Amino acid sequence: MSLAIMVIPWGDLDSLAMLRRQLDVDILVTGHTHQFTAYKHVGGMVINPGSATGAYSSMMDIDGLHLVVYVYELIDGEVKVDKIDFKKTSTSHSAH
Repeated sequence: MSLAIMVIPWGDLDSLAMLRRQLDVDILVTGHTHQFTAYKHVGGMVINPGSATGAYSSMMDIDGLHLVVYVYELIDGEVKVDKIDFKKTSTSHSAH
């Protein structure tokens, strides 16, 4: 399911977290800022992949109640890989 909702100001973490709770989802994928961000925030996760074309690169691995986001950045000719873990707890919203 995809849904287009405008959040102003773009990329505002508190507004995105409120939208995530209103939609009753654990993970909200958002965009429009053209910058990669991933935050664990208020019992859930907000992810902006940065670009659908891969200009900024991240990969998501979802396994049941566990999400791992791998972030790849090219810095000074070296590939840097970061990993962000999110595991649903019993206090998180229901999975969709």
